[in-house]
Amino acid sequence: MHGDSIRKVWSDAELDEALADLHSETESRPDELSRAKAALLRAAGEAEGELRPMAAPPVKKRPGAWRWIAAAAAAALVSGGGIVATNVFTGVDGPDPAAPVTVAPDDDVLKDLRGADLPLAGKQYWLSTESVWTTRIGKKSGVIYQTHEIHERWLPSDWSLRHMTRFTGTGEVRWIKGDYETAKSKGDLIPGAQVVTGWEGAHQPPSGGPASTSEAPPRPGSTTTSSPPEAPVSTQRDKPTQTSWMILDKEFLEALPTDPAKLLERLRGDNRDREANTPPKMFDMALSVLRSSHGYGDLRVALCKALAKAPGITVETNVITPDRRPAVSFSVRESDRVKTFVVDLTTAHVTSYGAARNRSDPDFPGLTLFDTTVTTQVTDREGP
Repeated sequence: MHGDSIRKVWSDAELDEALADLHSETESRPDELSRAKAALLRAAGEAEGELRPMAAPPVKKRPGAWRWIAAAAAAALVSGGGIVATNVFTGVDGPDPAAPVTVAPDDDVLKDLRGADLPLAGKQYWLSTESVWTTRIGKKSGVIYQTHEIHERWLPSDWSLRHMTRFTGTGEVRWIKGDYETAKSKGDLIPGAQVVTGWEGAHQPPSGGPASTSEAPPRPGSTTTSSPPEAPVSTQRDKPTQTSWMILDKEFLEALPTDPAKLLERLRGDNRDREANTPPKMFDMALSVLRSSHGYGDLRVALCKALAKAPGITVETNVITPDRRPAVSFSVRESDRVKTFVVDLTTAHVTSYGAARNRSDPDFPGLTLFDTTVTTQVTDREGP
């Protein structure tokens, strides 16, 4: 970050007020807020030292309530885990969120990357859990809040089999601007708790398998709030006709080369119109495979190295995972947002991913759209 850092944009008293206001509707201990504040300032200080040019122009401070919204959103991400320093509003002259330095093509920045998986025994499964906080804006009331969703996938060692999934809308809400009563009075209904189970993969589920079910459906009219762009959803599919970068199976994964140069050519050219894929498309293709290629460590490493060479992709190596392990991040810019995912250097697994509005956005500069933390464990269960 350049110019005035977070330490200068908000005083300690102002940041304390923002943190307290964020947690006003939940019971939070002072030590938790202190840790969140310290983490936010520490992250901001680290980013400032890494990314600030030698002679940076001063940041134009923007008056009004928006800096409080950005501060609250940043504090929410500090306490919830994920990418922190990239999601704080710094002004129109600040860097875009999740916009790390560009890597020179000849730099072997991923020389320490290794692919590793938790070993499976017998009929065990990898349980991949994605915890996502999605920012929503009330269309009628203008309230801004985050909802919490959990996406679970029971991944087998044999990718020729379909596997079970469960999507849970927890009903938990973090308020950034406004409150429930304000939303209700204007006619905006907040999404409630829901659970949806299903299947994922390119082949049909086994006969007699559970059908998709829904418990505690969302309240009627919950669509009056804006939907999260590209946030995780239930992955059940009805009879997909072919495999692809977005619908994976064993044959597709094993047919992908582990040579980074050849993988880059696949990223550029795998499409129906025979035109080169755009950087955002290549980013999405790589993320789809990286978050679903347990058991294919060499492929994950090669894919990261290929994406690092792709035009329009930026890489930052001096980052950490949500649980503070060494990591590398990949980012891509679209017309209205910046998307980022983070990969653990010791496993080549995705540990977090998300998106934020561009700093130039006229309405919500730098606003986090969604922020996802990914964990993996071994289980003897094949599903919920």
